[in-house]
Amino acid sequence: MDGTGGDRLLGRTDLAPLEVLVRETAQNSWDARRDGATPHFGLHLRRVDFRLRADLNRLFEGSRRPGRQRTPEATNLHVLEVFDRGTSGLDGPTDLSPVASGVPCNYQDLILKVGVPRDDGKGGGTYGFGKTAAYAFSEQGTVIFWTRCHTPGVGLEHRFVISAFHDSYVSEGKQFTGRHWWGDGRDDLVEPLKGERARMFGERFFSRRFEGDETGTSLLILDPKITVPWNTDSDAPDVMLRRHGDSSSLEATFAAEARRAVRQHLWPKLVPEPGHNSPPMPISLRVHEDEVDILDLAAGAITSWGAGLNAIRTRVSGSDTQVVAPSGLPVEVHDVTRLGKTIGHLAVVKRMRALEGVAQDDDLDPTWEEGAVQRIALMRDQAELVVTTDDWSDHTASPVFDWLAVFKSASDWDSVFADAEPPAHDMWVSSAGGETGLVIRAMRNKVRAILRDVFAVPDSTSIVSPGDNHHGVRAVARMFGMLLPAVDQGAEDSDAVPKSLRSGGRRGRRQMMSVDAPRLLETLPDGRQRQKLTFSVSELGDHVVEVSVSVVGDDGARSELPPADLALDWSHGSDLGDGRAVVPGEIQQAVALTGPPRRALRIEMNARPVNARD
Repeated sequence: MDGTGGDRLLGRTDLAPLEVLVRETAQNSWDARRDGATPHFGLHLRRVDFRLRADLNRLFEGSRRPGRQRTPEATNLHVLEVFDRGTSGLDGPTDLSPVASGVPCNYQDLILKVGVPRDDGKGGGTYGFGKTAAYAFSEQGTVIFWTRCHTPGVGLEHRFVISAFHDSYVSEGKQFTGRHWWGDGRDDLVEPLKGERARMFGERFFSRRFEGDETGTSLLILDPKITVPWNTDSDAPDVMLRRHGDSSSLEATFAAEARRAVRQHLWPKLVPEPGHNSPPMPISLRVHEDEVDILDLAAGAITSWGAGLNAIRTRVSGSDTQVVAPSGLPVEVHDVTRLGKTIGHLAVVKRMRALEGVAQDDDLDPTWEEGAVQRIALMRDQAELVVTTDDWSDHTASPVFDWLAVFKSASDWDSVFADAEPPAHDMWVSSAGGETGLVIRAMRNKVRAILRDVFAVPDSTSIVSPGDNHHGVRAVARMFGMLLPAVDQGAEDSDAVPKSLRSGGRRGRRQMMSVDAPRLLETLPDGRQRQKLTFSVSELGDHVVEVSVSVVGDDGARSELPPADLALDWSHGSDLGDGRAVVPGEIQQAVALTGPPRRALRIEMNARPVNARD
């Protein structure tokens, strides 16, 4: 293939070049994981010191090509090292010899070929274009490869080779593709350095070495294309410039962009599976000598995303264990079907607005970026890499719940969903033809229908009626989700219905009470939440209002909190103790209460006139 088209293989995408690089190389690492081993993926940006600059200059000495410059000699040249361990490495033949079915040929596929697809749809990189992203991210179009793999008859073997994708050119009347290799030249074929020579070169150019019996692959991207913001005018928007003069700005920009790319696209690899303490693929990020924390001290939204993913993992494994969201609410998992067959699963994670604040800098929170709320993470079953995060909801937002969702295709349908992905793996194209397009459209419509059903809510003006009609109580209970109780319509004459909710005194007498959604006032040092409920009683005169709060357990069981623990504070009225107060009617008022940290609560509020008979 002509090297000119190498950087076009990924097609058009909205992803930034660094996002494509992180995603594609991580996919290749995950696909190459060894059986029984936990792969480790990492990125390390560092400045080239005088020794490495001299090595690069000697290495490329005499390698001038028309239209291309040698490796630049700028004092602040950077290299980006991308590595994995616990993977198979670049094993198999190092030439283009035919390979029998079942024999590994990773070296051929990554170094010598382009666009070698998987035919089962189970890997993340179904097109085999991951390496193209690495060349495209280099200003020199040049990448150094160092691998350690198992070779039949040899055992553990180091391999070292350099490859470049450049523009095609004509030299001395001959047409050249622009693809170049540096290694051990033999009979017009460039073989990689092997064995001890490869190890020595690898340890000279790379910072991450191979320890013990580790296998894997390291890439060194020369002169990575990192842009930094530069404000040319205080009144003008920022523009992105390629600057070598300010290493600190370049490194800070890379750290922020790489961290966000890892979090946005690879967060499933950071979420331990149920029953495990370690993530499926630990990921590290270093800039020069500093380790960059990928996860914040405060877990943030990744705990909610992880709850959704683990709920699907649990369902697929056949376990009946209930996965609970950070809010304490159970995660709902829905089968997404087409023609009676399950093509995937949708996990819906509810978050209570009043209990869970949004961190200002949490780039995994759906509400983090105003005007671009993306709530549904899409991924394939085997790869478990985020294809994209989108928002297909078309229902009315709940006044109480925020939410996010995870969709994962069923294993048997992975190949169909893989077929719907463009080379950059950044979407599922619903306009794809044939069966693939029908499946994607059916999936989207089914997901929307599920979400409409889950979040169907009544008009927010619904009121609580302690009279002879309990539809108001039921409506507010549904609007509040698990915050307010639903009253069984058929239990009107049952002792299970509080007396304050029945008709009292004269027949037909109704006392209407409206309650707004709880609002978070503060989080106390011990983690307890201080909440405020605004309410009003629609009739004149004094009324006794009673508040009771229960903690909802993982199994749905309730445990009522002692009134003294609520520390009730009424804005109007006289506190009677035991969760009650005398309050005036026909004015808006509020009550503040304290609840346990990060637990789902059910709050009941009842009202009756002070002269009403019990």
